Amino acid sequence: MQFDITLQAKFWNKSPDILIILNGEVVAKENNFINNEDKKIKFEAQLDEGAHQLTIHRQNKSVKDTIVKNSEIIKDSIVQLSDIVIDKISIEPLLDKGTFFPQYPEPWLSQQKQKGETPPTQYNYCRTLHHNGEWKLNFGNPIHVWFFQNISVEI
Repeated sequence: MQFDITLQAKFWNKSPDILIILNGEVVAKENNFINNEDKKIKFEAQLDEGAHQLTIHRQNKSVKDTIVKNSEIIKDSIVQLSDIVIDKISIEPLLDKGTFFPQYPEPWLSQQKQKGETPPTQYNYCRTLHHNGEWKLNFGNPIHVWFFQNISVEI
């Protein structure tokens, strides 16, 4: 199967670090994004029929990559998931089936908990990686069968 993943990073300090993981194995690494430009990550994999998991792991974002002034974020580093094409089939309409599991930075997480506010452990319908963490999508092979079984079209 041919995978083409399109990401866009918006940053001011340093390029984000991304690992692409397929069924628990790292298949690609990316850390030379250009601010506000699409980055295509391509790889091939032999997959048996059945269930699989694609993970986009953002790592190495530090508290220095986010600037807050008067309780408002004025500079940040984010990664936007634009599209995934598998064997020439864009699954963009199904990207919202993925779930993002953030890894919140310290001391921010402790500060939130002291205020009695606990941030979510996961985000559904999420295509933007604001924090370090893992975006995971479970999909099936053959991809066209999975796609049509999961797409919901309103007429």
